[in-house]
Amino acid sequence: MNLLPKINHKFDMIFADPPYFLSNNGLSIQSGQVVSVNKGKWDKSHGFDYVNSFNRKWLKQIRDLMKEDATIWISGTMHNIFSVGQILSELDFKILNIITWQKTNPPPNFSCRYFTYSTEQIIWARKSKRVPHYYNYELMKQLNGNKQMQDVWKLPAIAKWEKSCKKHPTQKPLSVLTRLILASTKPNAWILDPFTGSSTTGIASNLANRRFLGIDKEIEFLEISKCRKLEIENNQIAEQYKKKIGGFNTQKEFSNFLDKEPKPSIKVALGFCRKKDISGLIKTNKFYFHAIERNNFVQDFPTEVLDAKIIYLYKGGRGKPIFFTGHYGKIKNIRLKHKTQIKGKENSRTEYYYEIELERNFDFNKLFTSKLEPKLLFDKNDKTNMEFLNKYLPAVTILDKVELNIKKYGKANA
Repeated sequence: MNLLPKINHKFDMIFADPPYFLSNNGLSIQSGQVVSVNKGKWDKSHGFDYVNSFNRKWLKQIRDLMKEDATIWISGTMHNIFSVGQILSELDFKILNIITWQKTNPPPNFSCRYFTYSTEQIIWARKSKRVPHYYNYELMKQLNGNKQMQDVWKLPAIAKWEKSCKKHPTQKPLSVLTRLILASTKPNAWILDPFTGSSTTGIASNLANRRFLGIDKEIEFLEISKCRKLEIENNQIAEQYKKKIGGFNTQKEFSNFLDKEPKPSIKVALGFCRKKDISGLIKTNKFYFHAIERNNFVQDFPTEVLDAKIIYLYKGGRGKPIFFTGHYGKIKNIRLKHKTQIKGKENSRTEYYYEIELERNFDFNKLFTSKLEPKLLFDKNDKTNMEFLNKYLPAVTILDKVELNIKKYGKANA
């Protein structure tokens, strides 16, 4: 609740596994043992009004962080899902489906007085009733024997290999998260989970070549998240996991699909350089961007800069024409650093910088010393990057547009 208003970024998809509010001192069976259903203080219900108020508050905050064509998935059971559905309608979301996840290995009913609880519901909704959402119809059909996929998914609960870094008490299986991510996002999409727990959403996102931000208030669970993230940075382990995730026809189907997905355009960072600093550029492989701060909190932008593979520098402005300096380089790393960690910037009024480290020192090509034309570099609706360029802050475009600009205004056809 405290962090969400500070995030200045829009997401393509949200997955939320909020408290179900079912910790009522009851009993259940797990691995053949009688256990308490209590998960923690965060899962205790304080009455209908409390549950509604809680869901209304976080959903309203989340809505503000969604792109206009974004969708949200919210999991639940009878304890909370009716409240969530009501609030979604209140806040003018459009509910698209209610997925029923049928567990293949549910625990037996302890009292033998009810049907066995073997399902959970996942509401899928979009932010705007008028703006269409993305749905990967063809893949979902392929996973369902070339028939339209229905809203009942028979998928297993978490397997032993998914608990390698310890287990969250309400951990979701990778099979469920992977399917809904592939169904509703494109490559490189940004996904947010405000109740991230042990970050199954994050693991599924990263394995599927998507970006992820997770939030949780329990340090214990965040440590599990970090451990799981480090685990899949080992490519061999990541590939093993892709083969083990349920819901695919073959072990290689997940990887094969990712290989065929369209690759995103190469992003280019545009950096402003003062005239007096230009001569020293070919002697260094470092460049610094001002981080954008509000009330001593570093904002998400430039998140796009973190995706940039190349940097081009420009000069001019303040009443003078803007030109590319001809200096460029392939980016090796981008890190956020405090001014005290950067030689020569200890007394700067800016607290934080993005340090761009290149694979080698800046290259220079006279052909690239062309006029910089913002109308060629940015789409008409890309007001954000246009504004940053005008303020000499880091801006982002794509390589195709830079090459078009240089070809049109360069000293020769580059």
